[in-house]
Amino acid sequence: MRPVPRELYPFTGRRFELADGIGLHYLDEGAGAPVVMVHGNPTWSFFYRNLVRGLADRARCIVPDHVGCGLSDRPDEDRYRYTLARRVSDLEELLGHLDVDGVTLVVHDWGGMIGLGWAVRHPERVRRL
Repeated sequence: MRPVPRELYPFTGRRFELADGIGLHYLDEGAGAPVVMVHGNPTWSFFYRNLVRGLADRARCIVPDHVGCGLSDRPDEDRYRYTLARRVSDLEELLGHLDVDGVTLVVHDWGGMIGLGWAVRHPERVRRL
């Protein structure tokens, strides 16, 4: 079931299985230089919907939903540690899988710590913040 009407969120989501089998939902829309958008709490990729619509004609927009948010899996705390370190690792795993370089990183709220945590680990892959 779709959480919002298609006219508000007209994207085809994708699913990435993290190493431990937990499903991470993300958007991968458009083509061109990658723009990675990392949301804060308690939002999800819906937060960036208008930015994706505005950029997808000239950029590859990658927008993950953190585990427990949006359309990603919602495991209990026995199966998933909801920590900053884990969030950074999740983003690292996804972006490694997508093999993106020259990233423009857009962050908001809690996504700032997550996105910048990834950027510190991979400064060679970041074009701008």
